[in-house]
Amino acid sequence: MPSTYFICSDDDYLCANAAREIFERLCADVNDDMSKEIIDCSASNAGEVSAACNRAIEGASTMSLFGGKKVVWMRGANFFSDSRAAKSEDGKKAISALIDFLEKLDESVANVVISASPVDRRGALFKRLKGFAQCTDFKVDDSAQAAAELLEMKSKELNVSFEPGAAETLLSIVAGNPRMAAEELEKLAAYVGFGGGRISQKDVVEMVPVFGEGDFFEIAEAFYSGDLDTALKSLRRYFFTNKNASARPIISVLQKQNALLIQIRALMEDGVARKSEAGIRKAEMENLAQKYADIFGDYSQKSSYCLFSQNAWYAGAKLAPIAARISLKKLMLFQTLTARSFGELISRPGEDESVMRDLFVRCLSAS
Repeated sequence: MPSTYFICSDDDYLCANAAREIFERLCADVNDDMSKEIIDCSASNAGEVSAACNRAIEGASTMSLFGGKKVVWMRGANFFSDSRAAKSEDGKKAISALIDFLEKLDESVANVVISASPVDRRGALFKRLKGFAQCTDFKVDDSAQAAAELLEMKSKELNVSFEPGAAETLLSIVAGNPRMAAEELEKLAAYVGFGGGRISQKDVVEMVPVFGEGDFFEIAEAFYSGDLDTALKSLRRYFFTNKNASARPIISVLQKQNALLIQIRALMEDGVARKSEAGIRKAEMENLAQKYADIFGDYSQKSSYCLFSQNAWYAGAKLAPIAARISLKKLMLFQTLTARSFGELISRPGEDESVMRDLFVRCLSAS
C-alpha cells in the first residue's frame, strides 16, 4: 500500500469527492480522531504555499498520541499548477521539500492524501510526485465518465435509483458538470423519496433546469409562457434581488434557447416533426437527427446552438411543446429583437432592467 495518494483534476468537485472517499477509507482503521487531519491547501501566495507544505510535513511526521498511524488530507491544493505562487522560488522550494518528504514516507507511519486542482501536468514537480504516489487523474476528456460514476455513487448513498436513460439525461442537461449533477440528484431524490425511490427521465426533464441558465432559467421559462405580466414580474424579482446585475446573460440564454426553438419549429413547418404541445417522443427526435445529419453536421459535440446535440428526451419533452405554440415568424422576431437589445445595452449603460423590460414588451405584445 502506498503512503501517498495524489488525486488531480481540472474539476475541483470531482477531485475533492474522490479524495474524500480515499481519506475516509484510510481513516476507517484509525480510532484516534487526533490522528486524522485535514489541511486546507488553497494558497494565493508563496507564503501560503510554504505554510501548507510545512503543516502537511509536520502533521505526517508527528507521532500519534496513542502510537497509531496518521492520516493527513491536503485538501484543495492549487499549487501544482502554473500559478505565480507555485512558480516563485520560495513556492518551488516548499513543494520540492514536501515531495522529498513524501518520497521517503513510510506507509506504516502515515498516509497523505492530496487533492489538487488545477494542475500543470507538464511541471517537473508534478511528474516527480506522480512517479511514486498512487495517482488518479481526472482529465477533461474523461470527466463525463467520472461524473457518471459520481452519480452512481451518490445515488447509492441517497438510496435511490435511476430508470433506464434517466442518469444520461441528467448528465446531458447539466452538460456533464459533476457539481451540478450531484446537487440536482439530491433534489430529485427528495422528490421521489430517499427510501428506494426511482428517478425517471420525465422527473429529470421536468425538474432540472438547463445548466448555464442558473438564475435565468425562471426568466426564460416565464418569457416563453407568452404571458407578459408573468415575464415582467420574473424580471423584476431578478433585478430586485441582484442589484446592478447585467442583462447580458439573460439575453444570451434567451438567444440560445430561441435558436433551438427555431430549428424545431422549422422541422414542424416542414411537416417532418409533429406539431403538438404534448411534445415529440425521444425515438422520433433520434430519427430526425439521423435523417438530417448531413444538414446539421457533426452533432456529437455538445453545442448550445445545435438542436440534435441536445439530449433527445429533453428536446422532445421540454423544447418541442414550446415550439409548437409559438409561430416561426414570432421566434425569428424574438431573435432579431434580442440581438438588437445587445446594442441598446451599450448605448444605455446602467439601464439593464429597462432594456430587458422593453424587449419583453416588444416581443410578447407582438401579434
